[in-house]
Amino acid sequence: MLTATKKFLEQAQHYLLQRGHDAKAAFDGLECADILCDFVPDVVVLDRWMLWGGCQGVIALMCEHPELSQTPTILIANDDPHDQFDTSMNPRLFQWLQKPFRLSELLNRIEAANHPLRLEKLRQGSSALATRSGGEQ
Repeated sequence: MLTATKKFLEQAQHYLLQRGHDAKAAFDGLECADILCDFVPDVVVLDRWMLWGGCQGVIALMCEHPELSQTPTILIANDDPHDQFDTSMNPRLFQWLQKPFRLSELLNRIEAANHPLRLEKLRQGSSALATRSGGEQ
């Protein structure tokens, strides 16, 4: 998970760990890139306005690596990022969350990433953390 606020990042990581996800946290794009070199997650959560490459840099890195290229990505943003991100052209960007949001909403998005029916319901109802379920290493 990649986000701009360290306190929130720590809270979100703890929340996900307590719910059975192996969550890795990064405070900037470079740290996220380092994590992704050693850890292939089920889902990546990115803050739109990150330092050092931000979400665009991390998404570009993911596009270049076959093992990451199909990893679902959740984008966290202050506003609607659909103007800058065409999800039909970028299948990795499967969902976005507008700030502020509840951690339970983030958890629902993460868990829906590998469940097509839940994902479709979330997409219909909605206007860098990397995580794997089950605590796998």
